[in-house]
Amino acid sequence: MRLYPSRLLGGTMLLAGAFLTACGNDNNGTGPTAPAAPSGVQAVSSSTTSITVSWNLVTGADSYELDRDGTTIQSSLTSTFFEDTGLSTSTEYCYVVRAMGAGLTSDDSAEKCATTGTPGPKVATVTGVPLDRTFFSDTTYVLQGYVKVSNGATLTVEAGTRIVGDTLVTGSSLWILRGSKIMANGTATDPIIFTSQRSAGSRKPGDWGGIIIVGNAPINRTATPIFTEGPTGAAEDYSGGTDFNDSSGVLKYVRVEFAGYDVSNGGGQELNSISSYAVGRGTQYDFVQAIEGLDDGFESFGGGQDMRHMISWETGDDHFDWTEGFQGRAQFLLAIQTTVPTPRPGTGTVSSDPRGFEGDGCEIDKAGCTFANTPYSMPIWMNFTVLGPGTGVFSTNDGNGAVVRRGAAADFVNGIIGRWPGVGMSIRDQESMDLVTADSTFIRNVILSDNGSDFEPSGTNFGSIVADSATQWSVTTPALTDVFAGPLPTSASTPTDATLGVELKSGAAAETGGLADFTGTVLAPRVTNYFGGSMEATDYIGAADPTASTQWYEGWTAWYRN
Repeated sequence: MRLYPSRLLGGTMLLAGAFLTACGNDNNGTGPTAPAAPSGVQAVSSSTTSITVSWNLVTGADSYELDRDGTTIQSSLTSTFFEDTGLSTSTEYCYVVRAMGAGLTSDDSAEKCATTGTPGPKVATVTGVPLDRTFFSDTTYVLQGYVKVSNGATLTVEAGTRIVGDTLVTGSSLWILRGSKIMANGTATDPIIFTSQRSAGSRKPGDWGGIIIVGNAPINRTATPIFTEGPTGAAEDYSGGTDFNDSSGVLKYVRVEFAGYDVSNGGGQELNSISSYAVGRGTQYDFVQAIEGLDDGFESFGGGQDMRHMISWETGDDHFDWTEGFQGRAQFLLAIQTTVPTPRPGTGTVSSDPRGFEGDGCEIDKAGCTFANTPYSMPIWMNFTVLGPGTGVFSTNDGNGAVVRRGAAADFVNGIIGRWPGVGMSIRDQESMDLVTADSTFIRNVILSDNGSDFEPSGTNFGSIVADSATQWSVTTPALTDVFAGPLPTSASTPTDATLGVELKSGAAAETGGLADFTGTVLAPRVTNYFGGSMEATDYIGAADPTASTQWYEGWTAWYRN
């Protein structure tokens, strides 16, 4: 630690004053005392010419004094951080903080040093984000360990920024904690990319842990505390939320690649590409793609964030998964599975029952759950194209297009589920059937095509009951060759935007077979206040607009497998 003579002299004078005061008050000992020296000092380079210094709040302090390299540069700071700007590039600077209160000054804090960035390609290692911070597009950020945005901080990510998970630190991941936000606004030409630290061609699912967002919206589990899936000591409590409209920020034009991690070594505790816990409807996911995740593409536990223009490509379990009272709304969805991903050794295994959609009400093997818990899990899925790999790819035929069970409900509208080796649409458990017959499950203008079976066989679960009810379902079952322009992606090919083949075939019934008016349906009150308007009632079925010259998924996406 550096010694600053002027400060030592000041300290000597202060001690002398304190001694005299003490001698004059032998009977009561009520003289003022100096605040404690600040702890938790951090110095982090925030650009080529700036360093952000932060420290913990000191009890009894009314201001702080900051030294840089032995010279006081701020003498009356009232906040617990300071951005030091106008510095030289590639230069080390060292900082000391003191607290002031009751006319007295604390001892020096521990000294912390940081080096400003170097012009050109830059790399910054991130271990935590306790205050507002911006990730700049000229820097690659390495997430090392469980990186948490905390203390109500906002992480702003510039368009075109690349963030990688440190593959040498198990489960490296980004956590947005309750009360904090991520504002990741990419563009179609400059998407924000969260990916593996490894080079193209050697990346695998499980290379890093993914994104975990914890909000303050309600869930339907009644126990407390309830911890996120994640390692002991790093998992976060997401119980007790009360604000359904809570905002955790924005993910827009974002790709999340090669993420996921089985933190319980096969015990069902996994990190997904994006995990959303009690995330409120004020949060928006728009133009987001999950690529080659070890577990689910998108999993939501309660809450109700709105989603639009979502893609899941080659995942290790379910593409869209929800539970514990999730009531989000999602429109324009594309999920494609052609292979069984091979994860990074030691990070976990892929699922034996992968699905396009999987919905649970509240899983009774978890504390505070019954199938009938409210609020019900009741999301809206609209304008979706969800394609499985066909037969001969999964080791079993339990790869189902959509499973709704354990007291869950869902609205499926204007969508296509095809090429799943198991069942296209499966609704299970009496509690889920009770919601169907109460008309809170609304399935309209849906195509089930080329699945192992489109509905549950007669007498199995409850899907067969719904399939026989014209008042509950509006489903057609054409061949996929009569639906899509094709050819559809297979494991033998690596598609591009131009060769996905999921555009509707010219003249297909799906071009005009959509539910184009919600008036008088149970959807009408559910689809308002969605991205500043309402969910769109389209006259077509599926994710691709047959009248668009450029599809919404073109230009910002990727379709690689390693």
